[in-house]
Amino acid sequence: MRKTLASIVILAALLPWPAAAAVPQDALVKGEGSAVYYYAADGKRYVFPNEGTYKSWFADFSGIIQVSPDELAAMPLGGNVTYRPGIRMVKIQTDPKVYAVAGGGTLRWVGSEALAEDLYGQFWNEAIDDVSDAFFADYKLGIPIGSVDDFQPLLIAQASQTINSDKGIPAGPSPRLSDTEVANVVDGWRAFALDDINRLRQANGDPGPLAINLQLNRIATIHSRDMALFAKNLQHEGTLGETPDERIRDGKVPDPSSTAFIIVPHPEDFGWSGENIGYTTLWNLGGSPENGIAALHAAFLDEPVDQPDHRTTMLSTLHPYDQVGIGPYVDANGLLWLTEDFISP
Repeated sequence: MRKTLASIVILAALLPWPAAAAVPQDALVKGEGSAVYYYAADGKRYVFPNEGTYKSWFADFSGIIQVSPDELAAMPLGGNVTYRPGIRMVKIQTDPKVYAVAGGGTLRWVGSEALAEDLYGQFWNEAIDDVSDAFFADYKLGIPIGSVDDFQPLLIAQASQTINSDKGIPAGPSPRLSDTEVANVVDGWRAFALDDINRLRQANGDPGPLAINLQLNRIATIHSRDMALFAKNLQHEGTLGETPDERIRDGKVPDPSSTAFIIVPHPEDFGWSGENIGYTTLWNLGGSPENGIAALHAAFLDEPVDQPDHRTTMLSTLHPYDQVGIGPYVDANGLLWLTEDFISP
């Protein structure tokens, strides 16, 4: 039997709904209690069983419509809302396994810490929520995730913009769209780095913006981690001897323990490849990885304009790079290690 729990604390002002007007469908509603519901176009209300589930879909409590007891009673219960797919991982309280959430409340086991880091970044352990055993029946078990290519959180989340689409129920003309982001702080650093690079490119010859390459993101991050944890030195060659071109062109990278090579998905059919690396302390930059990235980019820019170096790679001066993979990694000592891998058509 499925259970519901009214445990969400509403902090924002509610919107009283005029008694004479029909309550809009595909909207967030609540009655006199604390429970919040999604009133869908199928005429049913779906309850958020806890605050974590709600916040996987919506960033705040704005736009919730206050309805009368009679109006609420006229909306039959359709079940519980499950976590928005891709946004966070979950763990059942009596099960040590960690799961990623796929569409329709499907739980897919994340079988290792290395895989969790590939999926949700360096701070993956902060992207896990406990789900009460009482709500386990709201989910179903799917096949375990085999590799990062088997489950890409951003693409999974983008496929579930509304509760309607996740549950496979009809949607009206204006369903409430989710406004949450995948719980991977490293992706935020990458977005900042990409914007900063493209800003510098526009101000210095304007060769056109770079596009992010997800495969290169992973390859660059693996090298930054390798430098931070094993090489403990800034170097293009990996600790197992692989070159930047072997990593970028062949996907040849060290495994998480840096004891053997593995092959990861990599770009194909491209021209030139290039790599920028750097590291910086963060204690003198407000502890901010974004400040560290900006400082490294400024240092890259302060190099000769016509030689093979960080500047000419970042600005595509010598080769027409149009894609980049960005791999920031912060070690236990507060050092930011940064690898940026570039490819051209």
